[in-house]
Amino acid sequence: MPAAPAGRERTVLWDERDLLEFARGRVAPVFGPAFAEVDTYPRRCRLPEPPYLFVSRVTRITGETGRFEPAEITTEYDVPVGAWYTVDGLVPCAVTIEAGQCDMLLIAYLGIDFRTRGERVYRLLDSSLVFHGGLPREGQTLRYDIRIDRFVWNGDNLLFFFNYRCYADGELILELLDACAGFFTPAELADSLGVVESAADRRRRAAMEPAWFKPLARTDRTSLTGKDLELLAAGRPGEVFGPRWDQSADGCNRSLRLPGDMLRMIDEIPVVDRLGGPRRLGALTAVKRLDPEGWYFACHFTGDPVLAGSLIAEGGVQLLQTYAMYLGMHLVFPDAEFQAVPGLETEVKVRGQITPHTREVRYEVEITDLTMLPRPTVVADITVYDGDKPIVAMRDFGVRVQERPGTAYRPEAGGLPAFLGRRNERGEAAFINELHLAHAARGDLGTAMGTEFEIYAGRRAPYIPNGDFRFVDRIMRLDGTRGELRPGATMATEYDSPPEAWYYRDTAGPEMPNCVVMETSLQAAILLGYYLGATLASPDEELSIRNLDGRARFVRRPELAGRTVRHESELLSSQSVPGAILQKFRYRLLADDEVFYEGESLFGYFTEQALSNQVGLDSGTYVPPWLETERAGLDPARTRTLAVRSDDRWFAPQPGTGLHLADDHLRMVDEVTLVDGGGVHGQGYIHGSRTVADDDWYFDCHFHRDPVMPGSLGVEAVIQALQVHVIDSGLADGMGPVRFGVPLDVAMGWKYRGQILRGDGEMTFDAHIKEVRRDGGRLLVVADAAVWKPGLRIYELTDVAVEVVPAARTEQARAQDDTEKETGA
Repeated sequence: MPAAPAGRERTVLWDERDLLEFARGRVAPVFGPAFAEVDTYPRRCRLPEPPYLFVSRVTRITGETGRFEPAEITTEYDVPVGAWYTVDGLVPCAVTIEAGQCDMLLIAYLGIDFRTRGERVYRLLDSSLVFHGGLPREGQTLRYDIRIDRFVWNGDNLLFFFNYRCYADGELILELLDACAGFFTPAELADSLGVVESAADRRRRAAMEPAWFKPLARTDRTSLTGKDLELLAAGRPGEVFGPRWDQSADGCNRSLRLPGDMLRMIDEIPVVDRLGGPRRLGALTAVKRLDPEGWYFACHFTGDPVLAGSLIAEGGVQLLQTYAMYLGMHLVFPDAEFQAVPGLETEVKVRGQITPHTREVRYEVEITDLTMLPRPTVVADITVYDGDKPIVAMRDFGVRVQERPGTAYRPEAGGLPAFLGRRNERGEAAFINELHLAHAARGDLGTAMGTEFEIYAGRRAPYIPNGDFRFVDRIMRLDGTRGELRPGATMATEYDSPPEAWYYRDTAGPEMPNCVVMETSLQAAILLGYYLGATLASPDEELSIRNLDGRARFVRRPELAGRTVRHESELLSSQSVPGAILQKFRYRLLADDEVFYEGESLFGYFTEQALSNQVGLDSGTYVPPWLETERAGLDPARTRTLAVRSDDRWFAPQPGTGLHLADDHLRMVDEVTLVDGGGVHGQGYIHGSRTVADDDWYFDCHFHRDPVMPGSLGVEAVIQALQVHVIDSGLADGMGPVRFGVPLDVAMGWKYRGQILRGDGEMTFDAHIKEVRRDGGRLLVVADAAVWKPGLRIYELTDVAVEVVPAARTEQARAQDDTEKETGA
């Protein structure tokens, strides 16, 4: 049959009636009397029958029967309004993929059945999928341009390789790449070994590094029943995961549902391990029990019942949709839907068949990526088992949560508050949420803060820290007007501190470490000035933000793991000077409405030229550490140098006291030199150093396109050096089991006049102890300190302190501490 004549808009070669005949009837009435012989064979290559036939017409075909050469076919499918498979009008992945099913029609037209004579059946083996646009919607017409590229024969066994492009109303939305299908005998199918893991697969998995993603809401559910899945299909996640998932009162996210019973391809999820898998991002197990009389066998195919691979993929989609809801990833939208992930190439291998004899299949899912950028996304590797045999492997399989077309997803012009679906644990509405803060850290600033910030698209601009070093989640309140940088403007923000956070694992005590408390307060203050438009008056300048100085103190010693930190920030001043914008803030941090940390700090927005001209604290003159000037006169008996970072003994509980240093991310000291009775105060001196590698973890986190070591980590290095002094000098000996704690009511001051950058190679520092205080079973060590980059002193710290407290502290003891502080006892 010839191709459609040129110049015609559409020529229908075979219509829906013809295609239905091809699927369930005879081939000769469709392809012509030359195919009558094929109708005598016990089996032949067919399309699925309804309800899984998704072709309305064939409009073009190239190729010649009997010649197995490259050939093409173009098909169309009109998506019905109210189709049985749609969810609020959205076509699921299974149908979008399956509607490109006419490679089977094309290979049949080329005459494959004359070669197989009913002895072999069609099976898809390999393919790769890439979505370029959103899933289609009811009422659209899908066009598939399908091409068979090559053929490989081994006797009567044929493998053919094909691809297709799918267009929704003319827009490319999906490509199937490198697909391979073949024709096999029952014996060949029965002898399949399943999916065999290759050396490349093992290397890929071994290269996966642990990561971390903080759920937006937390549930203790570790399994889901069939009833739970029914509730998720009904749009009632609050009844499954808890009240924080219930957005019904706000009328939010009604489209976020699993498909109905007919298309649901998972019956239960007996295992949900949020920290499982090789990346510690999650692992799930799901089960689908199969009905040998089920519609999915009856329609696919006549005379050769087998479960469609697209339905297996749909089970994977539904699992990832469920996991996205489990993590609360949808809570950042007022009206969202599940979508494919544009640009993600998914590899699928099929090495077994699922027939009416298969009673159950099992999905094993390992989450390989979780991100909020550019929209909340789950990516996983999925293996499907028939018993113990892995029969389907899907790699880089993804689902995205995305706003429905026309839905508001960012603040309004002027940054004005708008409810975008997110509420905190108390039910209070946020107007900027985790999605926007993720963009403020490493994404699109227009999405983060509104249209005015679109000027920074593709440019270097100030960002808040990202990844492991972002410690702000939501903006709850703003009292101020964009463009008006007036003293008295305030902002309330929040940070949820998860109990499994890396810093609780790595720090030297059970409390949130000083560097994280510093950072969460400073990041919240940055947001106030930036959101009000500190940089918008200079749209053509590329600016970087730096903290310049500050002073802060702990007024309580809270246990913050699993709690929400609330920041209250106030703009005290804002002024422009040549090459910089300077802003000063006052802030306080609260947990359960009780203040535990308060301070003030100065920030600057600087041009690249201004930063390159920084001269440190001493006008460009090198001022050496005390050790360098006094070394010649020091008593060797009172001076010792200790390897720290390379000696694991420092990171294990010390005999007697149980004290130890922070580890992993927070191993901030390589070596220290201690001088008993040294320093300007004669109470002890510490000099330390740390090698700065270009690939140190914090550079990627702080800041996007402007990497610099966080000043708080320089402070952390000094704190750890003081802790080394406490351990090595035996100051805590005799106190029994103790631990390091944040020092109460000691106001630490800092001044930064430079930064540690990639390429600097080393950071050095020294600390002069000026007070050792013992009070009520506690030990407090206070010092003044400085930090150097090569050739330049850049940080000055006053009253930096460490405190040692009894290890077994009860709530009553903590309450007593607070009472004594308030009464001055």
